[in-house]
Amino acid sequence: MAPTYPFNEPGDDVRLYEGSLFGPAERAARGRVLLRCGSRLEVVWRLDEPPPQELVAQVLLEGEIRLRIHQASAVHEVAGLRRNSTEGLVHGQSMGDESAPLRRVLLHWMNLPAFHSPTRICLDDGSWWNGRWRFPIGPWQLTLDTRQDHARVWEVLGSEHNFAMTHVMEVTRSDDGEFTAADFELLRQTLHFGVSFALGRWVGPAAPVGISAAGSIAWQQWAAVFCVPGRNGGLAWLHHTRSHDLQEFLSCAYRAFIDPDRTHTTRLLLSMAIEANHSGRVEQRTMTAFSALELLSWVVLKLTSGFSRTKYDALRADGRIRMLLERARVDTSVDATRQPTLMQFAIAESSSDVPLDGPDAVKEIRNRLVHPNIPQDEVYHLDGLVTDAWLLSRHYLNLLILHWLDYRGSYQTVLGPGGWAGDSDPVPWASDVNQNR
Repeated sequence: MAPTYPFNEPGDDVRLYEGSLFGPAERAARGRVLLRCGSRLEVVWRLDEPPPQELVAQVLLEGEIRLRIHQASAVHEVAGLRRNSTEGLVHGQSMGDESAPLRRVLLHWMNLPAFHSPTRICLDDGSWWNGRWRFPIGPWQLTLDTRQDHARVWEVLGSEHNFAMTHVMEVTRSDDGEFTAADFELLRQTLHFGVSFALGRWVGPAAPVGISAAGSIAWQQWAAVFCVPGRNGGLAWLHHTRSHDLQEFLSCAYRAFIDPDRTHTTRLLLSMAIEANHSGRVEQRTMTAFSALELLSWVVLKLTSGFSRTKYDALRADGRIRMLLERARVDTSVDATRQPTLMQFAIAESSSDVPLDGPDAVKEIRNRLVHPNIPQDEVYHLDGLVTDAWLLSRHYLNLLILHWLDYRGSYQTVLGPGGWAGDSDPVPWASDVNQNR
């Protein structure tokens, strides 16, 4: 399957458009629109040569500008920002009619690992290729093709920490019917947020292109999607070889995204879980994960289960998290083997012979970070204590999101070193007949 925009070398720009950008046809300033793939992923415009002074005076004196993109179907006005007289940024926006009937959409994925495919394809040269994965999500049929030099590109991404188009995905309706860009939007969000959450880092389904039944481009979108450079995958709860589990998770996430009562919460929880992996210092990550746990507690216990405000407040933060974990059959004790520093803290802070459990220990450390009684409260006296609290809060958050979404597949722990890459176990509630979210 050929992408609309050719596969790039890591760090090289992807050319989205080449032609006239400004001015009347007889004096048009020509240039390109590029998906820049260096240290940041962004859509930029760039002129081939400095424009004449009269054109600068007409369209390039203000910071906000309007590009004129000439395509076969129409001329589109695209908003952008000027950095200087020859280049600038393109605002994220769509071109074409979002209600136009489409037969398929092509997505250009950035920085994905080589997912395992259950099928093998015989190529024209007689060799076998297992880089195509076809799977359904709700009413959609998805086909994901890996670029054939993925192994080489993946190695470069690991050393240069930039961006490359690693896959192209075709999206159609399972019944081969037509749909619109608006119909496709929630699936796009499911794929972006869902795959990123599974891998523990932002990955990007970039530059979608909608194609009509006649084979012409009827709609496309240029935007800088959230995506981190490189290929770091050490914080993933799902190993990339377990594509069947990814399919199940995306199906669960899609059901939540298309439910109007759950769309916003799903998007916010997944984004907070992803941000809790990488953004800022470990203290910030801990507070982000704990805030997401509090949001999920409110949604499940107050809004869904109907707890009164008095009953909800009486549980306190650790009690609410503990209740959710017990509903999901998740062990609430501290693992002394994986987290010896946190166990040391749990023993020292307990008022009885029984150490604090995980929810209580995480809550105590979070409270000392947010409401310290002295300039440096007792969280830095044990080397690695805050890191242990971050890892455990992430572990709880990942599992409770999966439980809330009714996922029943496998899970690999994110608590720290131990075992082999790809070691996974069924989620604790996998055998429950009637799951209570």
